[in-house]
Amino acid sequence: MELVDVAKKIHLSAKSSIAVSQGLSKVISKYNTLNLHPQIESLHEDGKVLFKDGSWVIADSIIYCTGYSYSFPFLDTKGIVAIDDNRVGPLFEHTFPPSLAPSLSFVGIPGKLIGFPFFEAQAKWIAQLLCGKTRLPSWDDMMLSIKEFYKSRDIAGIPKHHTHDISSFEYCDKYGDYIGFPHLEKWRRELCLSSVRNAEINLETFRDVYPEDEEMLQQAYQSSHFTQLID
Repeated sequence: MELVDVAKKIHLSAKSSIAVSQGLSKVISKYNTLNLHPQIESLHEDGKVLFKDGSWVIADSIIYCTGYSYSFPFLDTKGIVAIDDNRVGPLFEHTFPPSLAPSLSFVGIPGKLIGFPFFEAQAKWIAQLLCGKTRLPSWDDMMLSIKEFYKSRDIAGIPKHHTHDISSFEYCDKYGDYIGFPHLEKWRRELCLSSVRNAEINLETFRDVYPEDEEMLQQAYQSSHFTQLID
């Protein structure tokens, strides 16, 4: 969205139509600088980008939006914590390596979730453990839990590199149960889900949009007061 007013052309490549949200489709139809393409077949030194359908463009710059790979070059655990196909482990509840818990914990490892309530619940659990107000299960129980979780993912056909794709709300409540804290409030769940829906529907502002908004904005824009505020 920050490029649409400065770039001559923007070419978006997605692996499948599933990756194209409703909001993105609306934005593409609104800006003639935006063009959608299938997955990239190959890149060439002269800037040529060849797509799976045989079409191609010449690109001045390429921005990779391929996600992240976990890496902890600053952390030496003597092999206790390892990364295998983007699975960081073994981690009890995606947080504690049993052999180093609770002195070592990982905050924010899971991806594809609504982050802030998850981070908050996870941090509360860690804080309660570090100050001695609660305790972790035994090493054996934590390792058994990890193995059972891995097995359940395998049975479900979930690739190893998606190990940390989880439900944020489920784990917010789970972390709360460990320390006797209440589950995530209904209004916070609804607010979080609203932000996700807005991101899908309105990529330009991520805000709630109501039918009367367009008329109100038009009236405000025409008023000198609004113009003065913009200046």
